[in-house]
Amino acid sequence: MKKNNNLLEVPNINSSDAQVKKLIYKIEDDLFNSHFKSSSKSDYLCVCSGGTTSSCARNGLITLDLRKEYNQIHLEEEKNLIRIGGGVIMKDLLNYLEKYNKTFPTGLSKLPGAGYILTGGISPMSRRYGLAIDNIDSIKGYLGNGTFISLEKNSLNSTQKLLWEGLKGAAPFLAIITEITLKIFQSHPIQIIEGFVDDNELSKIINLAEGFPDNLSLQWIYAEVIYIYIFAEIKNDSDNKITKKYLKKLEKFTSLKIKSYENYNQISFFPKELELFELNKNNHSEVISLLGGDLKDDIQTFVKCMKEIIKEKPNKSCYVASQQLGGKTKEFDHKSSFFIHRGSTWKPWIYAAWKKDDLKEKEIALKWLNESWKKLKIFFPKIHLAQIHNHLNFHEEEVYLSYGERLSELKTLKNICDPESILPPL
Repeated sequence: MKKNNNLLEVPNINSSDAQVKKLIYKIEDDLFNSHFKSSSKSDYLCVCSGGTTSSCARNGLITLDLRKEYNQIHLEEEKNLIRIGGGVIMKDLLNYLEKYNKTFPTGLSKLPGAGYILTGGISPMSRRYGLAIDNIDSIKGYLGNGTFISLEKNSLNSTQKLLWEGLKGAAPFLAIITEITLKIFQSHPIQIIEGFVDDNELSKIINLAEGFPDNLSLQWIYAEVIYIYIFAEIKNDSDNKITKKYLKKLEKFTSLKIKSYENYNQISFFPKELELFELNKNNHSEVISLLGGDLKDDIQTFVKCMKEIIKEKPNKSCYVASQQLGGKTKEFDHKSSFFIHRGSTWKPWIYAAWKKDDLKEKEIALKWLNESWKKLKIFFPKIHLAQIHNHLNFHEEEVYLSYGERLSELKTLKNICDPESILPPL
């Protein structure tokens, strides 16, 4: 951490540059007393678990940084469970698990903290192991009203059930989570088929991916060029045979290369030659994540739409990327959590960036993000609320498209758990 309490050393440059009112590291009783309660509807407590979101610190607001005091990791190997603090980043979790030949379905980046898990958690392994929230065994923390909570998946009473569901997918609005117990999995070898492709090849690969078995998943990024990753976990002979079958089908894409890894933790997604700029200290950025089902007969129309979107992007730091869901993620009842869009196959996200002091470029980049979203809504009508954007003008629509039929339940929970709106507003 930087010594200056007005600065957070975090991956998201927006938050790192924020002039926070106060930076705190531990939850004390007075956090929930009147001194910290909102003086206006625009004041609330920001919470930093990994620091990858633009909402973990805001100008003039207090930030609670969990990474210093809530970074414990404890393995219960005989139960295949791991207990982590709310400030543990995914890189540290995977590094710890690798020592025991275990793994957990984290995302493409190892930088996020527990916020990744609590807002859903989409991974290249999700098609086989479910979302991160599907693998939560217990949760501890404090509601916005100051009440300490300790919930276990298999010991919920009738009054705790709705809260449990709400914390899985909407926790940032309801509580400060200090500890999570997660189900973990045995590590297995991984194959990655990756490389640059053109528009026509992307169409064909998406079509192929919509028939993938659960051990395979497709990730792609469309920036100045298109780069794809096909992820394959080789757990047994059956996985090996079916992966070879698909490798045969992919041989015609001559630019693709096969790389083998001992385990998931060894993979680094998005190579430097893509020239992405998420960690460029001169850039600020925002990202919005969409959800939708199989593209089927609309694949070519979608790729044509993507080509137009990329052609119109205001600078080369902007891009659109996507992850594949399905398999196990579609098996869970949509009422088991507040990640309700269980029919989703694709999670694309739109990344808009600009030079941090250039207000005109910011306006242009955010306009491009909004216009791109409008164009993609026909294919991906829902939202994955992995980032909170209450500082942007589309926040209300984003919340509605995230929680849909359960939004009224979430608002009721918010009124009970956080009546003073200490935490980010809905």
